[in-house]
Amino acid sequence: MSVVGDVYRISALRSDDAAWALLRAKNAPVILALLGRHFGDGVRRLPAPELFALLDADLEELRDSGADLPNTGQGYCAEWVRSGFLLRRSSAAAAREESLEPTDGAFAALDFVGSLRTPVTSVTESRLSTLSTQLSALARDSDPDTESRLARLRAERDALDRRIAAVESGDFPVLSGARALERTREILALASEVPADFARVRTDFDELNRSLRARILDDENDRGDTLGDVFRGVDLIAESDSGRSFAAFYDTILDPARSAEIDDAITAVLDRPFAAELDADQRRKLRRLLTDMEVAAGEVHEIMTSLSRSLRHFVQSRAYEEHRRIQQLIRSAQQKATAVAEVRRPFDVLDLDLVRVGMAIESITSLRMHNPADDRVTDEVVVHQSGVADLAALRALVRESEIDFDELTANVADLLAAKAHATVGDVLADHPATQGLASVVGLLVLATRHGRRVDGTEHITWTSVRGTPRSAVIARHQYDPTAPELQR
Repeated sequence: MSVVGDVYRISALRSDDAAWALLRAKNAPVILALLGRHFGDGVRRLPAPELFALLDADLEELRDSGADLPNTGQGYCAEWVRSGFLLRRSSAAAAREESLEPTDGAFAALDFVGSLRTPVTSVTESRLSTLSTQLSALARDSDPDTESRLARLRAERDALDRRIAAVESGDFPVLSGARALERTREILALASEVPADFARVRTDFDELNRSLRARILDDENDRGDTLGDVFRGVDLIAESDSGRSFAAFYDTILDPARSAEIDDAITAVLDRPFAAELDADQRRKLRRLLTDMEVAAGEVHEIMTSLSRSLRHFVQSRAYEEHRRIQQLIRSAQQKATAVAEVRRPFDVLDLDLVRVGMAIESITSLRMHNPADDRVTDEVVVHQSGVADLAALRALVRESEIDFDELTANVADLLAAKAHATVGDVLADHPATQGLASVVGLLVLATRHGRRVDGTEHITWTSVRGTPRSAVIARHQYDPTAPELQR
């Protein structure tokens, strides 16, 4: 294998791999922080509206800190789906609501960044012990020779007898706290890779489903191998390498004896003194280890079953014939377009009127159901008993919002009956401003309408409605004693 081939393969990964694309994205720190925040601690899938609301709150906080993030949570999710960081799904239990979950590439990027933030020592006793145990088991279980297998089993039996004798005599080593913590953290490190493994399995099933449908469409007749297998009832997804591998894991994790054994072991470990040195997050992850794996395995099993049923229905309902016909028409149109391209250019004007049919495609999450309860009046209706109107009270209400020009006109007319000339200051000196500043303004309005401006200014004083003395210097105006409106 040449170095040139390696370069091309790595270049293809840089262009196509979602994990690499996420790590070199413009807002990679923001994307990784948000995905890690909401898809951690066993959370693998969230309803789309719930994730939109969570992201909107986070984006608001980031904008307050100075980050340039103009889009909404829903907009960023749509962008991340197109980039391959998130995957849309709709389960049978919630067919009316989309859910979002990270892809295997997103999990890979999160794991890589997590390993940079909290590096794990690569050479540990527990890791070497795990490798040794797995190699010994592989060598034993794959050995076809009867004598060598018996020799291995006898050696294991002798070692087990010696350990039993040591425990019976009370002379046996107890794992120290530091080494026990090391093994516990190694187990948690292995468990942290499980979500990415499940994501890869789901991706494998999706790709297998697409490839099987493509093979069905490419078969020229109903005697194709893929069609024949499905018609005979063969579950091609379950019989694939990924399907068989996952089925073995699923059967193991759901085995009551194995589950009880794992659960008892977790409880025993958490009761050990060294477990007190684990932080709260590590204890929670260890306690939920079995539950999280069971839930995630159940979701993947549901997806595998759903894809298998969909593939069988696709074949048995003969819907593949319609898809095959559409594919043939598309290929025929492409071939004709290739032939026409040799004689006509794409921008040539044709003597054809094409009727374009447009359709707006929107996500179901953009729809908002009308709730009749939003228009319902829930407050109790207060019934006021009718009574006799109080003229004085009504007049007081009017005076609070309107200038009492009738009172001011009467005051001016009363002063002009005793004097030949009167100004605003004269009226205020003879009659108090019962409405405070409103009375002063009203007198100025009357002087402008039924008087004239004279030289000089005058100093006026009055008392506000709250009893505070006020004063001002205003332009001097004289009222016209001949004005009909100012006659008594």
